[in-house]
Amino acid sequence: MQRPVSIIYFERLFWLSLFVGFLSPVFAWDRMMADIARDAATIPPNVAVTIVVVILVAMAAISVAFWYGIARRASNVVKWIYVVWMGFSALAALADPFHSEGLRGFALGASLVSAALTLASIICLFRPDAVAWFSNRGGVDPKVFD
Repeated sequence: MQRPVSIIYFERLFWLSLFVGFLSPVFAWDRMMADIARDAATIPPNVAVTIVVVILVAMAAISVAFWYGIARRASNVVKWIYVVWMGFSALAALADPFHSEGLRGFALGASLVSAALTLASIICLFRPDAVAWFSNRGGVDPKVFD
C-alpha cells in the first residue's frame, strides 16, 4: 500500500513538530521547576519533576497514537480529533507571546516553530490526495496521483 505524498509530508512535519515541541520544555525547564516550587510548596521537588516527566511522556504517547491512527490506519476520526486538538493547541501557542506569564526566549521560539509545523501538518491532511486516501481507508486510487 503506497501512501500519497501529502501523508508522507504530514508524517515528516508531524515528527519534526513533535521534536521541536519537546525542546520548549527543555529550554523552559528551570522556569517550570521554579513555578512548580512556588505554586506547590508542599510537593517535594523530585515528585514535581516526576509529575512533569510523566505528563511529557503521556503527551508523547498520545501524539504517537495520533500519528499511527492517521498515517498508518487512515482513520478519519483520528484525523479530526488531531485537527481539533492540535489546532487549538497551535493557536494557544501562537497567543503565548501576548501573555505576561507565557514562555520566553528559546522556549517561546521552539513553541512557535512547533505550532507552525503542526499547522502545516494539518494542511497536508486536507490536500486532495490525502482526502482521497482517507475516503478509501488507506487504499490508493491510481487516479489520485494524476
